[in-house]
Amino acid sequence: MPPAIHPVDLVHVLRHQRLTPAIIFLTSRRACDEAIDSFEHRHVPIPAKRSAAITQVIQTVTANYPSITNHPLIPTVQQYGVAAHHAGHLPSWKIAVEELMRKGCLDAVFATTTLAAGVDFPARTVVITQSSVRKSRDFTDLTVSEIQQLAGRGGRRGKDHVGFVVVTPSPYIDVQHIAKGFTGNPEPIDSQFVISYAMVLNLLKAHAIDHIQPILEKSFAQFQLNQRSEIFETRLDTVTVQLEDYGQRECTDWITQWQAFDLARKRRSHRSVKLPMESPELSATLAFLTPGRVVELSKDRAVVLRQYRSRSQAHSMLTVVRSRGRIMEYPAGSVTAVVDRVIDVTETRHFPWCTAHSLDHAIDTLDTLPTRLRRLPIRVDQDLMENPMLTDVLSDEFPCPTCPSRQACRKDHSQALKVSQERHRLTKSIHTLRTELWHRFQQHVEVLQKFGYLTPTCQLTSDGEWARLIRIDHSLLITELIRMSAFEGIDPALLAGVLASIAHDDDRPGSFPRRSSALASVLGQVRKVAQALSAHEEPPLLRSDIAAVTELWIAQPTLPWNDLIRSTTMAEGNVYRLLARTLEYLSQIHGLRATHPGLANVAYHAMALMRRDVLEELP
Repeated sequence: MPPAIHPVDLVHVLRHQRLTPAIIFLTSRRACDEAIDSFEHRHVPIPAKRSAAITQVIQTVTANYPSITNHPLIPTVQQYGVAAHHAGHLPSWKIAVEELMRKGCLDAVFATTTLAAGVDFPARTVVITQSSVRKSRDFTDLTVSEIQQLAGRGGRRGKDHVGFVVVTPSPYIDVQHIAKGFTGNPEPIDSQFVISYAMVLNLLKAHAIDHIQPILEKSFAQFQLNQRSEIFETRLDTVTVQLEDYGQRECTDWITQWQAFDLARKRRSHRSVKLPMESPELSATLAFLTPGRVVELSKDRAVVLRQYRSRSQAHSMLTVVRSRGRIMEYPAGSVTAVVDRVIDVTETRHFPWCTAHSLDHAIDTLDTLPTRLRRLPIRVDQDLMENPMLTDVLSDEFPCPTCPSRQACRKDHSQALKVSQERHRLTKSIHTLRTELWHRFQQHVEVLQKFGYLTPTCQLTSDGEWARLIRIDHSLLITELIRMSAFEGIDPALLAGVLASIAHDDDRPGSFPRRSSALASVLGQVRKVAQALSAHEEPPLLRSDIAAVTELWIAQPTLPWNDLIRSTTMAEGNVYRLLARTLEYLSQIHGLRATHPGLANVAYHAMALMRRDVLEELP
């Protein structure tokens, strides 16, 4: 693979071939900033007339956004006609770059792939230098949709008859993957619908509970779940036909009957180890632990490769592959949660119980899964719990010894049992998918009833009336903190710091200002409450160093924005988003003026202290 083209040389070629203005997509923010810096070293300025046009546009933008008046990148843009655009910049600076591109003042903008969607950013040419993108802390291949979004930026409506896409050699590019992206079909849209506690309260405020299930069934999320269930229903039809091929037997449920008889016969003759009784919860879970299923163990995730019973104790066991390709054996009871994700795995009868290609695919997929995945609700079959055959099978009498179907049952039982178990698993999966949103809604209702936000008849209590106004992430944690007076007498800087730590969801390390002892004390109490609620709501990160950034901004009203940025290694765009999101959380608290006037007043003062300098430009 040849080395990547130097940014200055690349822009020179684009200018020479009349392919400017161009958007050049790079792998990271740092790469974009380094590309801009390289023009300073080569010193290839643009003509003075173009530089004057850039200056005029910047002056127009700064009239509305004074925060960029002395932006350090302005001289580079004026001299070389190039700019960088990524999430580490202030929104006002990105607006300035976008306006310069719309006016045709820039030859090139170096950007990350976040620019590809949602921004009106015209360019004649798009330059793709990568086939992967950094997500969280790792690199993953660009999806077909992402590649087509990048390519779709090429060509300006009303200015260009043709848009150009240039793929350059780079250590970070797989040309074949990019080619598949150009010609492939985009990935299907996946609903991001989430049932929250505030949503439940507001729905019950407006509708009777009997009317809510039909509302949920009309959602796009339930539509997608129904599509998945239709696939299972097709498989179920096939499995049902397979069972019918075994013909009629004397017993209606001959598979269960023969299984119980065979187990009793073996126990009486002492020719096998006594099988342990499994809990109904484990029995219900086993149906989902099929090859390819993603599960959660105590400290890690894994993909199931096979399910079997141990020869010594006859316990249900699993062979799984964990991160970094570790293949291990676990009791099925070690599974703490079943994830709603199945990876395609081709089974084999020998170690590692699947093909090498399937194993590599499972390992790669496992390492790229999001941090938070939806878990399947496992429902225990009450009939199974109450079946007396499971509690005292040896005391029953069986007709099998004299039954005319005995030989057929003996012959067919092993294969028919597998088909029957598959039918049972598919039936449960279909029912789960068809009722999943409603089941999650009911789970949230039960939690809200437990904490006193809803009455047993699903009417909002006095606490529920004001809690429904908190429509942000971790709303249960925030409302519980308010109810237990955790914010009583708190000053604006501490309140904003706590809300910032709740709002922030990035765990990347960095250097930050020291937190005050008061902030550390309050966050310690918040962590205890968040941990107590972890069974009902995913706890936030609650980073005290992040909270210290917000506390410092409010506690020192005369602190300049640039000094705040120098106190942390966070990019100023990230600091801006942190404070903007904190303002959103504070505005929610301020909305409780009728029921919590003191706390609402503190939130109002915190907002007033935050809205200065750059943050004054917020809409």
